[in-house]
Amino acid sequence: MLPRFIKGIAGEIIDKKDKKGIKDKLIKDFEMESFLHKPIDVLSGGELQRFAIALCIMQDSNVFMFDEPTSYLDVKQRLTVSNSIRELAYDNLGNNYTIVVEHDLSILDYMSDVVCCLYGKASAYGVITMPMNVREGINAFLAGFIETDNVRFRDEELKFNVRMLPP
Repeated sequence: MLPRFIKGIAGEIIDKKDKKGIKDKLIKDFEMESFLHKPIDVLSGGELQRFAIALCIMQDSNVFMFDEPTSYLDVKQRLTVSNSIRELAYDNLGNNYTIVVEHDLSILDYMSDVVCCLYGKASAYGVITMPMNVREGINAFLAGFIETDNVRFRDEELKFNVRMLPP
C-alpha cells in the first residue's frame, strides 16, 4: 500500500528522508542500486519491502515498528534486513525500542532478544503475553500454551515430525 501514500522516484525519496546520514550504507547493504531510478509504484514486492525498511531505519526515532519485515525477501536479504533491524536496538546508547511482528520462527529467533505471543479472537479480544526469552516464547507458541498464564490458545501443538533417512 506504500505507493498509494508516497509518490516519486525511490532514490529521490531516500535522499529526502535520510535523517541519520546512513543512506549510502543502506543502499549498499540492501542492494538497492538497481532500482533507485525507478518510481516506487513499479517496484517489485522485494524491492518495495527493502525500500520501506530503509526509509524506516533512516528516521531519527527511539521506537521502531516492523510488521513482517522479511516477507518478499530472499534468504540473504532476510539476514541483512534482520541484522539492520537488530542494530537499531543498540543505537543511541541502547535507548531505542524495536518491535517486530514476525511469523517466520527462524528469523524471529535470529533477530529477537525477547518474545511476546499474541493470541485472541478476531473482533472479540486480544492478549499479549509478558515478555519471554526467545526459546520460551517460541516453544510456548508451538505448544499453544502460555504456562505463566495457564492459558491454552490452540487445541493442538505444532510439532515437527523428525524421521531418520535410510543410510
